[in-house]
Amino acid sequence: MLVRDHMTPRPITLSVDTDFKSALRIMQDHAIHHLPVVDRAKKLAGIVAERDLLLAAVCYLGAAVDIAQVMHRDVVTATPDMSVSAAATLMLRRKIGGLPVLDARNRVVGVITETDIFRAFVGAHRASAPHKSPAPAKPAARTADPKPAAGRPAAKNAAAKRRGAKAARAKV
Repeated sequence: MLVRDHMTPRPITLSVDTDFKSALRIMQDHAIHHLPVVDRAKKLAGIVAERDLLLAAVCYLGAAVDIAQVMHRDVVTATPDMSVSAAATLMLRRKIGGLPVLDARNRVVGVITETDIFRAFVGAHRASAPHKSPAPAKPAARTADPKPAAGRPAAKNAAAKRRGAKAARAKV
């Protein structure tokens, strides 16, 4: 499984001078959590996560702040030919939720996220699993006394019930 087959191609990107409020609005409008930031030459300059923008909203309140001030500059990246497993390992070790995918010219060609990786692994698992769905489990056969008294074997409980029933009939 390769990153190119599971990434989001042609992702939305931000420029370094985008206001953080605009970036947050873009994320909310498109239900995404990571956005690559590119410079004027369209090369990767950083990445910003929704969490970064929410923290910026708290820290800067009403101030106008550019993405360049809140983005991560030391970006961990993937390539289209990287295996999904290698990308997952990289994300796990670095404790990050998404990787920009760069081509040979350092241009953003995609983004792969935790969700993309989960989908890839679930899809691979389903493809390798038998196509017949498992039959539902049969209910267990009922016994005469499904809940024996604590410390008594089921046979002794049954005998005690029979004696109790005989005593009740004798009183009548």
